[in-house]
Amino acid sequence: MTEPGLVYRWSVSEFVRAFEAGAFDHRVELIEGEIWPVVIGSWHGDTMVHLLGLLPRADVRITTATLPTGSSLPDPDCWVRRADAVPVGVVGTRLSVWSPADVLLVVEVSDETVLHDLNVKTRLYGSAGYPTYWVVTQERIFEHTEPTPLGYRRRVEYGIGDHIPVAYASRELPVADLI
Repeated sequence: MTEPGLVYRWSVSEFVRAFEAGAFDHRVELIEGEIWPVVIGSWHGDTMVHLLGLLPRADVRITTATLPTGSSLPDPDCWVRRADAVPVGVVGTRLSVWSPADVLLVVEVSDETVLHDLNVKTRLYGSAGYPTYWVVTQERIFEHTEPTPLGYRRRVEYGIGDHIPVAYASRELPVADLI
């Protein structure tokens, strides 16, 4: 008979201390106490750079920084905040914490991690109160809106022939251009 192993849950402060000490030899993120590897393949990288060039930039800042969210430190592929936003706190020496009202869009470009992005991260970002969350796949974009403590109330799938609303810019973009 095999004994179940102990599952260790990292705190934000433990993770930050380990990260700042150089304990990780590859990109990782802290999701609900677990350390997840950050996987970036060719399609992912190409799509990210392309998407960054197409998102509207007026009166906003687009970043690829870690986005402290509750007891997690996810690394979304990019996220958009108000240009005049100021951090409401810090984690460690390098991570700014932002008000959910200032975070306008969170984007995950998803290939190998699509199930985690559509489930775990949807709960994470929705419960944080971020108004819009996109999961970009090779075939479609899943837009999540109306955040709740359990995730998002609304999810719409946009395919190649559709246009997806970019609420913070009051415009739409062709999905085919983004993926």
